Amino acid sequence: MYDSTDKPIVAYIAYEPYGIEYLERFIKHYNNFNSGYEHDLLICFKQFENSEKIKKWEKKLSINYLKFDDSNQINDFDIGSYFRIAEKYPDRHILFLDTHTRPNTINWLKIFLNHYSEKKIIGATASYASLSSQFLNFYYTQHSKFQQIRWGLKHLINVKLFPNPHIRTTGFFMKGKDLISLNFNRNKFIKKIETNYFEGGRNGLSNKSIKNGFDLLLVNSDNQLFKIKDWHKSKTFCINNQEKLIFIDNRTEEYSNSSLDVQKKMAKFTWGKI
Repeated sequence: MYDSTDKPIVAYIAYEPYGIEYLERFIKHYNNFNSGYEHDLLICFKQFENSEKIKKWEKKLSINYLKFDDSNQINDFDIGSYFRIAEKYPDRHILFLDTHTRPNTINWLKIFLNHYSEKKIIGATASYASLSSQFLNFYYTQHSKFQQIRWGLKHLINVKLFPNPHIRTTGFFMKGKDLISLNFNRNKFIKKIETNYFEGGRNGLSNKSIKNGFDLLLVNSDNQLFKIKDWHKSKTFCINNQEKLIFIDNRTEEYSNSSLDVQKKMAKFTWGKI
């Protein structure tokens, strides 16, 4: 159970190149689904050309929030912003949410706090998928088999073969200083593939955390907690109708909008046989 005198922070990345529609959609869901727990909402304004553009977006927001100006000219994706937020609030517990992520159930924050204690990372979605295994098993039909074998072997250096359990970084909860303590080389995050390695790599967030004695846990909208071996029972990401998702994002929507055959393929490469 969460036990802290400080309110948790919900940190959302508002990414200017995508347009204000993503932020407006997040705020709509944020208002429609009560979090169930008092907190500070932090909006991270990322990749804005100048403060005037931020002010234009702010004028459209009728909500209380902490402003975090992350107008770094180098795009290091959501992951870079997560670290800078953690540096500013090292002693706070933070629910990190990427630009695509938005609430899908009531009590969404309370569910995380019901199950949190020190030395834990709690995710809203997770996966056993392996980028290297996907290429080596010809998941990406738009690429030739030769290309996929080559890329699969290349990624194998950084991503172990299936099963490769990891928390998806679209929505996860941990303490700021715990993220910082993992000592990542953040200069690498200017490459998109390095953010993939951060999420599911041999030396990524999940595997480094396990090595440092953290438990990786998954929660669903029924307030159920799942250990790694039971993640596939959660009815969340790429499982059945994903009916127990706490948050939705671009990948959960991709699954929902796909044909049954494509869903079966996505489920197989995410979880194996379930």
